[in-house]
Amino acid sequence: MQREKSLYLIQNLDIALRILFMVEESPRTMEELMESSGVREDRVKRIIRTLINREWLSVDKESGRILPGVKNFELGRAYFEHLDVRSLAKPILKAISEETGESSYLVSRMGYEVLYIEKNEVERAVGVASRFGKALPLYVSAAGKVFLSYMSDEEIEEFTRTIRWFRYTERTKEVSRLGEEIEVIRGQGYAISLGEYEDDVGSIAAPVFDYGGKVKYVISIVFPIYRVSEALLRGKFTNVLLSASQELSRKLGRLQSQ
Repeated sequence: MQREKSLYLIQNLDIALRILFMVEESPRTMEELMESSGVREDRVKRIIRTLINREWLSVDKESGRILPGVKNFELGRAYFEHLDVRSLAKPILKAISEETGESSYLVSRMGYEVLYIEKNEVERAVGVASRFGKALPLYVSAAGKVFLSYMSDEEIEEFTRTIRWFRYTERTKEVSRLGEEIEVIRGQGYAISLGEYEDDVGSIAAPVFDYGGKVKYVISIVFPIYRVSEALLRGKFTNVLLSASQELSRKLGRLQSQ
C-alpha cells in the first residue's frame, strides 16, 4: 500500500514537471494540456489546479491560456543568485587575502549552521585547517554570529531554545550568553570569534546584503590567533573586511542608501 502511494506521488510529480515544461514552451489551454499529457482528465485537472494554487502556473484572464507562474521566476532568480555570487566573490576574497595575508571565505547559512562555500586560502609556514565545504554551528564562528545578529529576536529565542549546545573549546560561549554580544555585533557591523571552535584559530566576519537588504552571505577572514594582534584585527583587518563586504553587497544590488 505504501509503495503504491509513493509510486502515485512520483507519477504526479512527473506529470507536473511535464506540464511545466510544456507551458514554458508556449501558453496552452487546459484541453491542450490534458490531451498532451496522456493521463486521465480528472487527474490532470487536479494537478494543474494545484500548480495554479501554488503559483507555479497562472491563467491569462483574456485568453484563458495557462502560463508559467511567479514561482518559476523566484526559483530561477534563486538559482542565478547562488550561481553568480561565488564568481562575484572570488576576486574580492583574493584581494582580502593579498592585503591581510590570511585565508578568506564566502559563507552561507543552512538552518542553524554556516557553510563555507567559496575560498581564497593562503599557504604559509603556519596556517589553519581549511574551512572550505565545512558546516559549523552558528554560535562558534564569527560568520555564524553575524547571521545570528541579523535574525529577529523571535528567531534568536527559538534558536536558543532548540539548539543542541556543545563545548568545542574552553572559550566556547554558552548560547544563553550570546545576547549582549549580538547587540555589539549589530552596532559595529562585524563579529569576532577567538578560539571558540579551535583553540588557536580566530575569525572576523561581516554581512553581505542582497538587493532586498537581507543578509544572505557573510565574508570571513580566518587566522591563527598568535599572528594577529588586537590592534591589527580591529584596524586593518576590520577596514579591509568591511570594504570587501560592501563591495560584494553592491554587486548583489545593495544600494548605498539602504
